[in-house]
Amino acid sequence: NNLEQQILLQKEMMNSPLVSIVMPAYNVEKYIGDAIGSVMKQTYQNWELLVVDDCSSDTTKNIIETFQKSDKRIQPIFLDKNGGKPSIAKNVALQKVKGKYIAFLDSDDMWLEEKLQKQVSFMEENKNYALTYTGSYWIDDGGCEIKKILPQYKSGYLLQRMLSRYEINNQSVMLKKEVLNNTLVKFNEKITIGEDYNLFMHIVAKYEVASIGEYLIKYRIHNNAITKSSKRVSDGVLLTLKELDKLYGIRRKYLFKYMLTYLKAIRFKYVSKSWK
Repeated sequence: NNLEQQILLQKEMMNSPLVSIVMPAYNVEKYIGDAIGSVMKQTYQNWELLVVDDCSSDTTKNIIETFQKSDKRIQPIFLDKNGGKPSIAKNVALQKVKGKYIAFLDSDDMWLEEKLQKQVSFMEENKNYALTYTGSYWIDDGGCEIKKILPQYKSGYLLQRMLSRYEINNQSVMLKKEVLNNTLVKFNEKITIGEDYNLFMHIVAKYEVASIGEYLIKYRIHNNAITKSSKRVSDGVLLTLKELDKLYGIRRKYLFKYMLTYLKAIRFKYVSKSWK
């Protein structure tokens, strides 16, 4: 049976595109086993997982090494010094990816088993989309569901809509590697929080994207996550708006929605503690 499974796996990997999965990790010994395990359980098997450990001080490194011994598709990368930002770890991985498609999974979140299969199938059948994203379950520290969110937008050039209501969850994204070479080749390392928003908005500004209306990820909310200070979130949004306006003139084209998001960011930075 094991031999038959290996033969079937080899055939599938020969006939299907490689997906490169980028996973930054820092002091996540409590969660990373579930995250890596959810990749290994995927019904779609032609993947490589690049796990970048940002000098963890707990047992995260040992856990990664144990998984790597059991599955050679897992490629650990251990940084020499702590970068302190997910963007730095992600960019190290992006330099090494080999896949046609790139997906992202934080080391405290999880995928449902058919996540990769459904996205690859969709993107192979709909080649005009540069990026796809999905619905998500939000879970607490213990894995219990808090709420669930489905995308409201279907497909197309969604920049105008995303300006006022951004709905892409980083963990749900799959994008074509080739689009990075035509937009931004890496995450903006000036941004502490929201580097994914920055990169994906640059892609949304230039390409058609699509959502898959299914819950295919589990996004964990817990106290050990990076502190999402209102100042750092707002700074990332404001920098993104500035970049997009310089490239595409979005302030003039979409003045109302541009100003709405700009004023939200200013308010969030200095006054409010909720993004409304």
